[in-house]
Amino acid sequence: MSELRKIPNVGRQTEKDLIAMGYTTIDSLRGKSAEELYLEECALRGFTLDRCQLYLYRAVEYFLNTKNPDRAKCAWWHWKDEFVQPSPCGAVCASCTRFPADCRGCRVIEGKVYWLQYTGDDVCPVYGCCVGGNGMKDCGTCKNLPCEKFTKDPTVSDEENAAHLQEMVDRLRRG
Repeated sequence: MSELRKIPNVGRQTEKDLIAMGYTTIDSLRGKSAEELYLEECALRGFTLDRCQLYLYRAVEYFLNTKNPDRAKCAWWHWKDEFVQPSPCGAVCASCTRFPADCRGCRVIEGKVYWLQYTGDDVCPVYGCCVGGNGMKDCGTCKNLPCEKFTKDPTVSDEENAAHLQEMVDRLRRG
């Protein structure tokens, strides 16, 4: 058994595949993206692997490339597409400090986010408009992006809100 088995989710088969791809130490994996590892393993095996292996590699990437990884986030199922791809507002659930312990992701909780306690709303206004009102997966194609429904998070500063909004809009426009 190599040191690779110290990485959450890396079992015997993934360890063997990583070694066959030339990754023999934890340090040799640092900086690698999940997508790179997934494509390398697909090439090694000669066919397209189930996406669950990509999710596993996303968890590995998070664990290895985050200064103090949250062990609760290391489970591979927290790295499924619905938590990594932008939510309706452009936030990425897996990147949020409240995910998964305090929030299971916008699509799972159907827009009933933690900060509603501060606004008095029943559902996030962006989620309600985008998903509930217009049947879209996100606001990326909305001609009014960003609109007044993008409310400030009352738990962070105005500067942080402005930076988060810009990141979310940029992510949505990249589509």
